[in-house]
Amino acid sequence: MDDMGELIGAIAVSTVLFALFALMAWKFWHGRWLRAIAGNNFVSDEEYDSPFQRALGRRMAVVMACCCVSMILLPASTAASAFAGEAGAAVSSAFVGAAFLLIVGPCVRIVVWSNRQARRQRSEMLAADPSKAEDVKLDRKAGVVLGVILGVYLLVVLGVFVVASLAT
Repeated sequence: MDDMGELIGAIAVSTVLFALFALMAWKFWHGRWLRAIAGNNFVSDEEYDSPFQRALGRRMAVVMACCCVSMILLPASTAASAFAGEAGAAVSSAFVGAAFLLIVGPCVRIVVWSNRQARRQRSEMLAADPSKAEDVKLDRKAGVVLGVILGVYLLVVLGVFVVASLAT
């Protein structure tokens, strides 16, 4: 009976998150709420209407859609482990792994795409005004620091996941 309570809780939380991610995907796809994207809240009004922002919104909508699928997989993993015994545990782990990849994969793709776009914009800016070279160097340093922070965070999260898996 305890497994049924976990399943009901997982379905309730996943349903709320699914609805939130679906709403965000819809809004991003149509070019709304783009300021909710990390690092995009101080974009000027002229840049907000640019084709880059439209493409960013569409790409983030795909990420939100992948998060929606992940929100379906997570209660499915709870159900598999609750009702299928040992075989369900393997299926449950596969569902959790797929949900993780569905979230991380598109996020990595967005970061790579965004960095390429930013690099292209910086090279165009330097070609137009070489005096801005110092600003470009500062942006690169900030990007490296952010990458290191995210890398350490990912290692810690994966380490906790591995330790938790080994403990059970």
